[in-house]
Amino acid sequence: MNKINVVNNMIIPFIDNNVIINGNSVDFLGNGDYFIEYIECDNVEIEFNIKSNVCIQLFEFSGNKDLSINVKYSLNDNSSIIVNKFYGNRNTDETVNIYLKGSKANIKYNFSSISSNADNYLINIYHLDNRTKSDIFNRTVAKEGSSNFFDINSYVENGIYDCYLNQSTKIATLGESNNRINPNMFISENSTTAIHSSVIGSISGDDLFYLMSRGITYDDAINLIIKGMLLSNINNNMEIREKILKILENREVNR
Repeated sequence: MNKINVVNNMIIPFIDNNVIINGNSVDFLGNGDYFIEYIECDNVEIEFNIKSNVCIQLFEFSGNKDLSINVKYSLNDNSSIIVNKFYGNRNTDETVNIYLKGSKANIKYNFSSISSNADNYLINIYHLDNRTKSDIFNRTVAKEGSSNFFDINSYVENGIYDCYLNQSTKIATLGESNNRINPNMFISENSTTAIHSSVIGSISGDDLFYLMSRGITYDDAINLIIKGMLLSNINNNMEIREKILKILENREVNR
């Protein structure tokens, strides 16, 4: 896995024959697997361009204090990207714009986060050519006193044929918190397949009962459920997994 560091809001240049970097714009010219970490960042604008017939897997990680970030993904003909993203920021304000510009362009967006304060997410998905596909999966744990707002907008204009749209967002609450999910699909084409689900709720009592009946304490059961929910949503190797577990442990997930 190739690593891209964004430090103090700017990409640190590196050499890769399949990547062109121009400021905070990244062009992927060939297939690859990349890990991007936002380090000491507070206000980032970044763009990822996936060229035709290129398949990319991208893991994004951030454990900053207050992060404002604007991310753009642009996909061309027959290109695909799997985004696995974990945020453990103190506060987050993120705008994501996804442009499926070429025929059969495909994105799978897997996002997990632990929220302690105020997090706001705006995700716009534009299906601009035929047979494009978007799967958007968000999983958030909302701690006591936090707020989490998701606005997710998918767009298909008339004449853009055979597109597939999927939105799935789940917020698991730990105590009182302020949460909102707005799943919007603006579709003008009858050939579109569209699916969405939104869930806000506390940890399942049945899951807790099952684990505790096996001799696991209440606190450990909560931790296991939360870690399972967040980690199962994103593909990660051992190095990334350790980074995520460290944030979860430092944030005292079950309190």
